[in-house]
Amino acid sequence: MNGLEIYLMPQKVAYIPEHEMVVVSDWHIGKLGHFRKEGLFVPPMQLEEEFARLAILIRDLQISHVVFLGDLFHSVWNYEWDQFQVFLLRFPHVNFTLTLGNHDVLPESILQESVIQVKDYVLLSAGIVLSHEPIKNLDKGLYNIVGHIHPGCEVALRGRQYYKLPCFYWEDEVLTLPAFGRWTGLYMISKRQENRIFAIVGDAVVEMKG
Repeated sequence: MNGLEIYLMPQKVAYIPEHEMVVVSDWHIGKLGHFRKEGLFVPPMQLEEEFARLAILIRDLQISHVVFLGDLFHSVWNYEWDQFQVFLLRFPHVNFTLTLGNHDVLPESILQESVIQVKDYVLLSAGIVLSHEPIKNLDKGLYNIVGHIHPGCEVALRGRQYYKLPCFYWEDEVLTLPAFGRWTGLYMISKRQENRIFAIVGDAVVEMKG
């Protein structure tokens, strides 16, 4: 993309080796805690298991910068935010940046106490802009990596069975990442001539043809 190597990973992140960076979108930490607070039954989930997904990427890819493309935390404050801050402190060598999304409603005072830097967008030297939603009237020659919509696609596998799977979605100058969070829905994208869709099938990322 604009001459910069970007790897679309089956872990639902984009990996940019030149910047020792992973880009993570729509994790929605705190969503289950929010549902429980509202009296809704949700399956139990160990936060440490969820945090380990990012920890493994940081370790294995030797990451020094993590960019969260918005909707990092799903709700107003709950205990999951504090546990997340403790987790981040395990990585003093890593810079964490958040581009604000529509679900990032924590008070500014709480965000200021975090190790996470908060920005409207991140501009990489190759002319690639990282933001939660597509930037309107993007300057010519720039590309935009975004999240927000939780893209998914329908894939036909063995036995004529169809599965709805998360995907990376590229159209025009915009690459949309799948939601990193496991408790999110999918916005289904159809394959057309003018777009490219990369489905996450198990441990592989497969470009859809059609």
